[in-house]
Amino acid sequence: MSIVRRVLGALAVAALAVTAAPTAAGAAADPAGLLHLTVTGTDGSPAAGNVAVTAADSSYDKDLLPLDESGQLSVEVPAGDYKIAVTPVYSDGQDDEVLRQWVPGRTSWAQAGTVRVSAGDTTEVSERLLVPSGSTLRARDAVTGAAVDGLCVFLDPRRNPCGDTRVTVPPLIPGPQEVWVYTRDDTHLPRYATVNVLADGSGTAVVVLTPAANVVSRVVDAATGAPVAGACVTPAPAGTGELPANPGRYCSDASGNVRVGLITAGSWNLFVRPAGGSAYGAQWVGATGGTGDAKQARVVALRAGQTVTVPPIRLDRAGVVTGTVTSAATGRPATSGTVTLAPETGDFPDWGVELDAQGRYRIDWLGPYAWPLLFTTADNATQWSGGFALRGKAVPVTVRAGATTVYDLAVRRGVLVTGRLVDPEGRPVVAELTVRNARTREVIGRTADRDGEYALRVLGPQPVTVAWLWTPPFVSYTGWYDGAARPADATEVTLPGTGTLRLDVAVDRYPAG
Repeated sequence: MSIVRRVLGALAVAALAVTAAPTAAGAAADPAGLLHLTVTGTDGSPAAGNVAVTAADSSYDKDLLPLDESGQLSVEVPAGDYKIAVTPVYSDGQDDEVLRQWVPGRTSWAQAGTVRVSAGDTTEVSERLLVPSGSTLRARDAVTGAAVDGLCVFLDPRRNPCGDTRVTVPPLIPGPQEVWVYTRDDTHLPRYATVNVLADGSGTAVVVLTPAANVVSRVVDAATGAPVAGACVTPAPAGTGELPANPGRYCSDASGNVRVGLITAGSWNLFVRPAGGSAYGAQWVGATGGTGDAKQARVVALRAGQTVTVPPIRLDRAGVVTGTVTSAATGRPATSGTVTLAPETGDFPDWGVELDAQGRYRIDWLGPYAWPLLFTTADNATQWSGGFALRGKAVPVTVRAGATTVYDLAVRRGVLVTGRLVDPEGRPVVAELTVRNARTREVIGRTADRDGEYALRVLGPQPVTVAWLWTPPFVSYTGWYDGAARPADATEVTLPGTGTLRLDVAVDRYPAG
């Protein structure tokens, strides 16, 4: 796992360690042994830090175990094979994730050794913190082969250096280390890269970076041609209607000019959302004006390193769409959920609004076009306006400039899909499931379990594939039902039109890409 992923995922890892009750509770009843760990610092004195003890098969873990003043720790664990991580602390007591090392002196979960704990015995383990060492990183352009200037490396917010055609990586423990590499002026696409850190500081790495593509345009009032400031432009994969979870990065200046960067080569649509409180409405950028349908949007084809100028983006005045969402089964308001333009992956909607306690919603920033809207509610299947599972069948909701459109929807409950989520040994796991239509690849449902049992509602009948993501501490695995490591090998499942479907899912140790 990369340094950056470890830093950003520290809280999530700790939470998973606490919530892994299905496995940990079962394992705790097994015969136990005592693990005694002694850790010394780089100078041989007792080390300060926190320890994670995780079963090699991810069936059990204990995290955030502090070393005592003598650098020691004793912990009782079920008999088995374990991997042990030692995380030093900053002077302020915070974990220094960047300098975490794995027994015996390794840099990652994959390289860590295993320690066997036997029932009724004490297993002694000694570890000495390695002396961090610097290294050097350079980069070359994937197209021209030339040296890339303005290199930067991100380890954590305290260690984020930049250089010219080479950058000195702050000291890390010796061994292969994965770091996040980017350019100061966003000239190239960022990526993870492996640096082989040597104890003598002579470690070097040469990274190949792909030049970023860019789109430039000007955002104006559709009626007057006057510039519009603060309108944010987001690239989206052409024809999908999918929107990323990072709106608002590239926005127009006071003259209406906007430059959208860090785009990979390929075919793209552009989505524009004006600043909050603006009189203008959002749009998919069409050939001559705005549209609410991604399939009618202008397609911008880009090559690596290419900058394409798009004709002025003409914004129309916004309208309002509002309504009440109820359950078709009960007639009662849906008290939790969202109304969005695309499936959301975060806790808060980037591309829509939340329902209030009476099932009401109000979106006041859409342009005057016909919009497919996605309704995601608790205890009902996710569905598009009109009550359909797929975007292409949605009944668009027409928004009018300066006016309010009322659109109510009684959402259908759909098919109840339930089952167990287990690891290769048959033990319950914490995992996430994503259900997609097997033909269009659209996401039609997501769920996350916390006790090895899941339940979600989706609309049928339709053929689907089921992807899983299993994230035990310090490692991620992904695959597809039934026993597939690649989406092309996923087993299609036919959802019935009504009723229930039992689908038990076994995860495996396929490394996440």
